[in-house]
Amino acid sequence: MRNLLIVDDEVYALQAMLEGVDWNAAGIDQVFGACDVEEARQVIRTHAIDILICDIEMPGETGLDLQSWVLKHDPGILTIFLTGHALFDYAQTAIKLNSFDYLLKPAPADQLLKVVTRALEKIRDGEQRTRTNEVYETVYKRWKTHKPLLTERFWKDAVSQRSALTPQRLQKLAELYGAEIDPEVRVLPIVISVEEWVREFNLRDEEVLEYALRNAAREILLGEKPGEVFQDHSGLNIVLAYEQDDVILAASEAEQRCQRYIQECGTYFYCRLSCYVGAPVAVTELQGMLNELMDMERRNIKELEEVFVYDERDRDQEDRFLPIPWFSELSILFETGKVEDLRERVDEIFDLLAAQDGLSPEMLRLYYHAMLHVVYPLLHQKNVSIRSLYPGEREPEETVVTRSLPQLKQWTLDLIDRVIPILYPDDQNPMSIVDQLCIYIENHIGEELMREELAAFAGFNPAYLSRLFRKEKGMSLSEFILQRRVAMAKTLLSQSTVKVTDIAGKVGYYNYSHFTKMFKKCTGITPQEFRKQSRTM
Repeated sequence: MRNLLIVDDEVYALQAMLEGVDWNAAGIDQVFGACDVEEARQVIRTHAIDILICDIEMPGETGLDLQSWVLKHDPGILTIFLTGHALFDYAQTAIKLNSFDYLLKPAPADQLLKVVTRALEKIRDGEQRTRTNEVYETVYKRWKTHKPLLTERFWKDAVSQRSALTPQRLQKLAELYGAEIDPEVRVLPIVISVEEWVREFNLRDEEVLEYALRNAAREILLGEKPGEVFQDHSGLNIVLAYEQDDVILAASEAEQRCQRYIQECGTYFYCRLSCYVGAPVAVTELQGMLNELMDMERRNIKELEEVFVYDERDRDQEDRFLPIPWFSELSILFETGKVEDLRERVDEIFDLLAAQDGLSPEMLRLYYHAMLHVVYPLLHQKNVSIRSLYPGEREPEETVVTRSLPQLKQWTLDLIDRVIPILYPDDQNPMSIVDQLCIYIENHIGEELMREELAAFAGFNPAYLSRLFRKEKGMSLSEFILQRRVAMAKTLLSQSTVKVTDIAGKVGYYNYSHFTKMFKKCTGITPQEFRKQSRTM
């Protein structure tokens, strides 16, 4: 018996595929339907599904989320993706890497039957193997399916380590995720930064496009070469090209591939991005190199759609003693007045400096001037000079401050104590950019909020704003907006007699069905049920 599951949040489209296609003609015995990802999971848990036809763009969890769950729980299911976006024609090749096929909605009945017939043929071919081979193939397929997920998780955790990635730490992480990583092998890192979407997309569409960008990076930047493409915990896309037989992707070739990648993504994915190509390093040194590339990415505010290749000579002239871009972070912390975070970062900086081999007076002087360049613009906005920080006192001399590491640290902490009261007088508790953004969202909750609009309000690069928001709030922008909309809807439902359909519009949902599904996703009940319960209480 062959079973088919169709998942689509559009009721009429789902009904048309369930009832308007002669699935028996393709060899399907039983057809199930689901309106969202959670309902689809329940069907898969209770029935043996062979083929899954799934819409990608659904409210809440997408078809890609369901596919990720399927790969973990039942990788034998063949998935056919559907999408209503005509802009996704190039993504057809990229997203297909993790699915059986990909069709544009509305798909004609004969096209659906043709694809499902091919999927069934593939299933039958597999069943013709001997029982021994079937067992072997099943085990091997499950291992192959999970290995990329485990490897990606390994790299995410490896590059996010605050402390040095020693061979011992590397070995523990590798054992935890079952990753086969040689600490001596070299990798060439490439950081991809999406700087701007040239068309307006909502946050969910951008997540789908980011997924397609990573698949395209695997195809164009790595090609046949071994490597990994993943998104780190801050939201940056990272490519790692592995060394194989003492040969690694050359920087010149990587630069050419990046230029092609930037051009292709601009044409087909409607975005502007830049690539930052590092130098080949051992796995244990990868963390520092990635931090250098991320520093380059943070400092780049003028040039778009470019390839930047790391040059150690340039970095030696600038801040080679700091493999972590602390000064960009310190500048933000000064601007937002986060004193405790500032002190914490300073402690980490000096722990890092103390661990440096060959620490010299020149390196301390470089730090001293870098810190002043962080503070000068902020004081200038208040019409305050650096000398006015020391009324009635002699300003510390550079030769004294940079004489030793403890003296330099003490000067830094003292500088923080003198600058913050000037930036924020009368013991004001400054509001962070993220908190200001949250208030802006609250005031515009009934509007369609675009990431570009929010980034313009905050005055940050959209990609950097997304990473900063996730770091501050522990959730994505889209998750926060959903929570606030549902919270406002609950208040209106319980404290007013406004129609439910009108409440949907007041909280930014102009599709009533979409509003109901999102509300139920967050609360477990429909808006009508919530209003009834609140009145009973």
